[in-house]
Amino acid sequence: MIPALYGLLALIQAALAVRLARSGQWIPFAVAVGVAYDSAVIGAGALTGEGPALDVLSTGRFAAHAVLTPLLIVHAAALTRRGLLAAAWALAGALIVWDVVALAELRLEPRWWAGTLRLVSADPPGPPVAALATTVVLLAAGIVLWVRRRTPWLAAGAAALLASAGAAVAVPILGNAGEAVLIAALVVTSPAQEPAGHGPRS
Repeated sequence: MIPALYGLLALIQAALAVRLARSGQWIPFAVAVGVAYDSAVIGAGALTGEGPALDVLSTGRFAAHAVLTPLLIVHAAALTRRGLLAAAWALAGALIVWDVVALAELRLEPRWWAGTLRLVSADPPGPPVAALATTVVLLAAGIVLWVRRRTPWLAAGAAALLASAGAAVAVPILGNAGEAVLIAALVVTSPAQEPAGHGPRS
């Protein structure tokens, strides 16, 4: 049942990625593809079984999160204020380097939950700094859009992701569901829907 739910989440996230691609939102599109891949790998983990194939697929999960997720900081700047784009790129780049360095020491171990098999870090370095920083920036950008343009969806999506990330410690699928909610929020908070002169596509 739970593996099928992961598969359903992967399909939903992939469909949202298509929506983002059609509107030219390439950073959120890339992130949506990454989270769809993540959900698909976890959903298929029990079928794949432990071994080199799952090792490679799971390393790809971690790499996608490390390289793609911080880029949403740049998208947040594009949504709110173009003058912040240079700083956003600098922060996103620093967070990507942070996570890529951690990947060099990544050691995976299998973990079963509710019929799913996924590989997780055997030696987690601590809180996911890059993911948390990105989510906080998205929440701040969402609040700005809510106040400025009465558009609450990004704030709601980022808040949902923060809440689900905490709950995912006990119920892992909630983390993937929270990512789907955030991607949906990004779809309906497209720069293409903003007034002229605000928030270019990214």
